[in-house]
Amino acid sequence: MVSDVPHYNTLTVKLRANLTLNGTNLITMNRKKLLVVGLLNFACPTCWNQATRFNDLYNDLQHKEMTESVVQILLINEKRARNSYTQSHFQKLRVLQDNENDEIIKKLGGKSMDTFVFGRCGYLQFSQHHPDSLLENPKNYQLLLNQIYSAVKNKRRCQKLCS
Repeated sequence: MVSDVPHYNTLTVKLRANLTLNGTNLITMNRKKLLVVGLLNFACPTCWNQATRFNDLYNDLQHKEMTESVVQILLINEKRARNSYTQSHFQKLRVLQDNENDEIIKKLGGKSMDTFVFGRCGYLQFSQHHPDSLLENPKNYQLLLNQIYSAVKNKRRCQKLCS
C-alpha cells in the first residue's frame, strides 16, 4: 500500500519528538534535509537486495546533484537481525541498528522492507509498505525517486518554524 501525507498527520506529530535512536533524534539531526528511511532485516536475502537498490538510489540522487546536504538516506536494521550486518557493505549509506530501548520500527508502525520519506521539517511526506516498497520492481523504485525529486523541487512550507 502506498500512502501520502493525510493518512499520517497524527503519526508525524508523534515522530518529530520520538524518532530517537541511541539518544539522537533522527528528525532534528537531519533538519532541513529530505530524510529517506528504509526499514530492513539484514538476516533476509531480499533485504540485502533492497539495500543494494537503496545504494542505487543514492547514486541516482548524486547524479542529479542531490547530495547529502539535500537528501539523507538512512537504513535501519531490525533489532533481531543485529548480528547480520557490518557497515562495510554499504559505505555510502548510513545504516543504524534498532534496539530494544528505542524500537524505531515499532514507532513508525512499519515492518521490514517499508520506506518512509520525511520532509525538511520532519513531516511524513510519503511512505511505501511491503510489497509496494520492493525497489527491485522498477515501478516502485521510480515512484520513490519521483517523490524525492518532487519534494526537493517543490519545498513544502514548514507548518512550524524550525530553528
